[in-house]
Amino acid sequence: MTHAYDKDMMLSARDNLAVMIDYAVTWCGIDLREFYNRWLGSGIPEMFGIGHPKFTLGMSGIELAVRVVENTGGTLEVDQTYTFPWEDSSYFWTGWALCQYQWFRADSFASIDRGGLPIEKIHELFNPLHEADITKVFEVFDSWYHPEPVSIKELRKLNGLSQQELADKSGVSLRMIRAYEQGSQRIGRAEAASVLALARALHCDPERLV
Repeated sequence: MTHAYDKDMMLSARDNLAVMIDYAVTWCGIDLREFYNRWLGSGIPEMFGIGHPKFTLGMSGIELAVRVVENTGGTLEVDQTYTFPWEDSSYFWTGWALCQYQWFRADSFASIDRGGLPIEKIHELFNPLHEADITKVFEVFDSWYHPEPVSIKELRKLNGLSQQELADKSGVSLRMIRAYEQGSQRIGRAEAASVLALARALHCDPERLV
């Protein structure tokens, strides 16, 4: 399976996302769904989801929470008295598990939320999963999540690539990428090497393309 970005980066990103949700909900009292809707509409998940270091490494969880609220027309104070939740926090775990699952599936946060695994369900699964191995968490999440069909065009835009950039990165001709996006050619009939190259360039499983 092709993951969203480098695993070493994900190990830091998961703590930042976990702190972001815990700080916003537990510390600042924002409703979980309200904050998550702000997150989805902030413009940050698209970059975070492909491992952009500005957001996965360059900002703390608190800074992420503040930026999310600011990007969606609100304000949020930075409270220096916030303490990292060493004790079990269901909201911290929610962000921690979500980040790893998004990385594992290489799907967008919005797709996961719409595809049967909304943020409320992840939070609900804190018990009994918070002490489970992460592979078990992924198995349970998979039982809920049903990925939506996704097009090359959607994935290309999610990765911030132009058609020419995708052609350069994958080695698939610009003419064929245009044909796949316009529907005049079916990618399901493409050679396996082309599908694999596109999947690597778009950080997704080949099955999602065909």
